[in-house]
Amino acid sequence: MGHERVGSLPHSKRWRDVVAQMASSTGTAEEVADLAEATLNNVRSRLRQVSSDDGVSAAFQFLIALAKNTASSEHSAVSNSPQIDFDGSPTTLRLVSELRSWVDQHQGSKEYADLAKKACADAMVLWSEQQRQQGSLFGDGSESKGVWQKADSGAGFCEVARLFFSKFTERYLNYFLGREASSAASGAVERDALETQLRSHVDGISRYAFESARITQSFAAGWFNQHARNSIPSEREIKGFLAVAFGKMREELRRGTAAK
Repeated sequence: MGHERVGSLPHSKRWRDVVAQMASSTGTAEEVADLAEATLNNVRSRLRQVSSDDGVSAAFQFLIALAKNTASSEHSAVSNSPQIDFDGSPTTLRLVSELRSWVDQHQGSKEYADLAKKACADAMVLWSEQQRQQGSLFGDGSESKGVWQKADSGAGFCEVARLFFSKFTERYLNYFLGREASSAASGAVERDALETQLRSHVDGISRYAFESARITQSFAAGWFNQHARNSIPSEREIKGFLAVAFGKMREELRRGTAAK
């Protein structure tokens, strides 16, 4: 029976490895499969609401502004878009601070805003690390404008978008997995043991989320070229994009669950 329950989980070796390793020390395969399946059901359900949240929209808008504010003064002058002064040579740390302030001014759900800020910060750091070949990430920020100019295209921005969606999904999976673990544990000792196992397998969950987010890439590239290549997208356009992108993520999670 345990094998059959594990078989209903996403058809991903990495995800199944996570489940199997957790099962070896925290309970039966069936119990861990229940835990993982409940987590995925919760995440899929919540992703229906995420795209319309003001905080999530504001976080993604900040990523667009990073790319477009490097292109021309015309773009940076849009009043309803974050104003980023690259002439001040901002470090990544400073840009992340500006991100948090921007989202805090526009947040809807505190839960969603917190996840969006962290996922966006993750994407910003990872993108910057990938584009810089040397130097301290939080040191001299003179290269920031050049780093984000590389995102001002469909080809570049789709990579940034994938980082954002994968980190958002990863953090949401971990958030719900930890919550389900706390509910499933019969006591403090069992809960601590389970949470220790969860933390030790974050890499497996991260890879699963990153692979799932691949489905958003081609859509993000086309959307950027159509809506953001020569102008700043409106809030309505951004939320429309997020609705489709998170819908694709939700379907990818559903597809994986149904795979045999």
